[in-house]
Amino acid sequence: MVVLHIYLVRHGETDENRQGIVQGQLESNLNATGREQSRRMAQTLKVVQFVHAFVSNLGRAVESAAAVMKVHPTLQWTVHPGLRERYLGELQGKKRTSAENPPSVEPLEQYVQRILQWWDRDLFGCEIVQQQFECDRDEIRNILVIGHGSYLSNLVKALGSQKGYDVGLAGKAKAYNAGITVMEVNDRHALWGKMVQYLDIRHLDGMKEDVVKVNVDDVDKKADRIQSRISNNVTASGTARFGATIDVEQNTVRFLGSLVLNLWDCGGQESFLDSYLTTQKSTIFQHVGVLIYVFDVESRDTEKDLVYYRDCLEACGKFSPEAAVFLLVHKMDLVGGKKEKAEVFARKKKELLANSGTTKVKIFGTTIWDESLYKAWSRIVHTLIPNAPLLSKHLTTFARICSASEVVLFERTTFLIIARSGDQSMAEFDSDSDDSLDGSRNTDGESDVALNPKRFEKISELIKAFKISCSKLQEQFNSLEIRFPHYTAVLEILTSNTYVMIIVADPDVQSAALRMNIRLAREKFEELQAGSVYAASS
Repeated sequence: MVVLHIYLVRHGETDENRQGIVQGQLESNLNATGREQSRRMAQTLKVVQFVHAFVSNLGRAVESAAAVMKVHPTLQWTVHPGLRERYLGELQGKKRTSAENPPSVEPLEQYVQRILQWWDRDLFGCEIVQQQFECDRDEIRNILVIGHGSYLSNLVKALGSQKGYDVGLAGKAKAYNAGITVMEVNDRHALWGKMVQYLDIRHLDGMKEDVVKVNVDDVDKKADRIQSRISNNVTASGTARFGATIDVEQNTVRFLGSLVLNLWDCGGQESFLDSYLTTQKSTIFQHVGVLIYVFDVESRDTEKDLVYYRDCLEACGKFSPEAAVFLLVHKMDLVGGKKEKAEVFARKKKELLANSGTTKVKIFGTTIWDESLYKAWSRIVHTLIPNAPLLSKHLTTFARICSASEVVLFERTTFLIIARSGDQSMAEFDSDSDDSLDGSRNTDGESDVALNPKRFEKISELIKAFKISCSKLQEQFNSLEIRFPHYTAVLEILTSNTYVMIIVADPDVQSAALRMNIRLAREKFEELQAGSVYAASS
């Protein structure tokens, strides 16, 4: 079987890249740094045998391709206008001064569809690419694509979010100058693929510190790393390939159908943060339901972090005084052992409480490598659901009817926990204890059933992986049933925006009866959910 490796390479640096000038579809040439980057990139690719190459028809991409032509003189090229960068209208040729896009900018949805059309029709519909799959030997064939930063990063995002490819960072991709990303596809219809190499710039050794990291042409960052970590297309382990957040991102997490969480990640871009806290604060901090501020536990400029935090807190208190405030002390995995983690977190918590004044805040230590981030986000979502206690009460009744050990309600898109059955169902969200999600009691309040404290995050991870497997087979995930000698687990859609999982330890309870109960309960839980969404949005 032939496996296709598609090398996605961004052109070398231009003066406009260095100066922060928006290029879009304007013509520009490589500067001296860009030419050296392209030369090194070409030397790295010298050992790769390509069967064909594609390049954008904009000059900076063609000039980068010329460096590859020197080491691959017989390689056939297709100069394709479908690889052109996004049209950025009146922004082109200027420095970006606002996060807003004028009407002259090519709409994001249209732009992404143009990118995917090139991938499906012009790349995989190309005769020379189709011919590669006619070989019956097991081997790798390589295709080279040289294009632009925004184009290639949005291509990777779209392959993950819209085609179900395993990119490990669906919705969070970068494309540095002369960086090399490799996608693997093993069928002629490009139905599914995976990333095998992400943003390799090792060939720029000695130049890496000077790489332009902020791509001002990439003006729509619609999915940040936190959204991707809790989205359906990315498992927790897949985030190992995330790059650093180094530019401004406005992101959206949508859950329960109509509730929307907007995330503003300034990634160290102080000019934008200053703008948000001065001229735009009345817009940014208006009608805020939840303020989430993320601190890096290893930050080298704690004082500046605290100044910005206090400014945000003041603006939020002025324009949205009822907003709940959550603080995440992130990257706790970088701290030493368990005792040291506890000491560092305690010091940080004391510091943050002192800087929060009279504002009530909830503080969590988080990392992507365990359940802590999932727990924190579940609590945040839980805060936005006014009738969550009522949901838990009905789930407890439902669990008793089903003779279930536990019933858990998950949000359908993010697979975060909304509520669960049991007398202790609310404690896991309101307690600051690290064991607050233990839920080590069953629905009857007995303590003899020890439940894994990390079970919710583990369930979410498993379901995400299973959904990815379904997408590979072009199948739709609807429900799941797992039967073991000592228990049965049924996961099924409960309402239009939720899944319910029922865990039963009684071997006499049949899964068909559980499904029947779910169908009978749907109408009631739809009413409860409608009340929750209405209350949260009013």
